[in-house]
Amino acid sequence: MKKPKLFIRLALTFFACILSTQVWAYQEIEVKNGGTIQGKTTLIGGVPQPRVFHLVLFPNLDMCAEVDTDDEMNRVLFDFITDEQRGLKDVVITLDHVEAGKSFPNKPINILSENCKFLPTVNVIPQGGTFFVDNQDAVMHNSQVYQSERGKIILNIPIPAEEISEGKVQFKKHYKIFQMICGMHEFMQTWGYRVQNPYYHLTQVDGNYKIDNIPAGEYKITAWHFLMKKQSKKIKISEGETINLDFEFDGDKVIRPFYETIKSGRIKKDARVPGSIH
Repeated sequence: MKKPKLFIRLALTFFACILSTQVWAYQEIEVKNGGTIQGKTTLIGGVPQPRVFHLVLFPNLDMCAEVDTDDEMNRVLFDFITDEQRGLKDVVITLDHVEAGKSFPNKPINILSENCKFLPTVNVIPQGGTFFVDNQDAVMHNSQVYQSERGKIILNIPIPAEEISEGKVQFKKHYKIFQMICGMHEFMQTWGYRVQNPYYHLTQVDGNYKIDNIPAGEYKITAWHFLMKKQSKKIKISEGETINLDFEFDGDKVIRPFYETIKSGRIKKDARVPGSIH
């Protein structure tokens, strides 16, 4: 007699979890007299030096050298792009704990792969979101999607030459950040940040952001740059209210891996070929 009771108890727990998930899922509603949060993301301190990758260490040198290449045949990654006022590009601003609000369309992400480079650098994607990679290169790229907080691969995606490939990102637990890297060309990188509602903004080169039509309530607002520590603040917004809130990212706190700063690559200038005569 105990087994049926145990089965019923487990079944009730299972359905309770499902109902709980449905209750806490984002709901689209009409928002009347919503509030607005706006501001600017800026880079203070020094501008971190670009990352460099010596192209002779990777395949397809001629094709990969078409863009972002210096005189020493390094692919140069400019990760901190600003305007004259130090507005910072590619910062994702999100409003967390919004359970109901404006429409949340689930649009796929489109990534361009050209000249051994992924564009855009930063993407915004929901859980289980779809992305497409349009490979314009005449060579295949074999990419892995890493869950950055844990460093584990959550997706392998072959990208055939001159084809469009499709993938889906399923984050583990509550994690939010992914990085896609080509296994053949380490400098081919693009990042993604998970969102759970439509209240977000990806900054352009001026660093400005604006999130509007927000239901009155208390929330957490987060600013994230893919090579900086996240910043979060608690806010309370009333009907029709506009809040001005800026974020600063300190470039002096960025530490580059040593091998990404050596312009001559990992091959020493005085290296000799075995068996050669000097």
